[in-house]
Amino acid sequence: MIAYRRIETSEDGYALEKDLRNRVLRLPLGRVLSEDDVRGEDRQVHLIAVDDQDRVIGCVLLVPAGDGTARVRQMAVDETHQHQGIGRELMHRMEGIAGGMGIRKLTLRARLTAEDFYAKLGYRGVAGAFSEVGIPHRLMEKELAPEAQASGGGRSVERGGK
Repeated sequence: MIAYRRIETSEDGYALEKDLRNRVLRLPLGRVLSEDDVRGEDRQVHLIAVDDQDRVIGCVLLVPAGDGTARVRQMAVDETHQHQGIGRELMHRMEGIAGGMGIRKLTLRARLTAEDFYAKLGYRGVAGAFSEVGIPHRLMEKELAPEAQASGGGRSVERGGK
């Protein structure tokens, strides 16, 4: 069974989240998650997916902009758990959290290889391709439905963790 929960950077789960992001998002590109990459993350929303052995197998971060918008970043699912709906569930839950914070629009920088995944979730491309961390990306955005904003999305998310 997969559990989803918000964590803070002061919790043990944060180190496991950073390890997952490094393995899934950086090492395949010949890069390493750096201190610059994680600077300011204590002011971001962290949502993780944890398996029944308390391993972090998925994560997504949210960077509120303070103007009714926020940026989704660092979405990752462990390779052995991909294509099982975990990424979709992380995104739905993060959208609910964002709506509960009064956020009306989400943006993200999608790797072109993940563009279809985000499009199926209602995100649309708003700019041409550009290079980031050495690979092509596209800026995408999604307007949140008013009911998600009012209700916080309707999906429960545990607070805290190990």
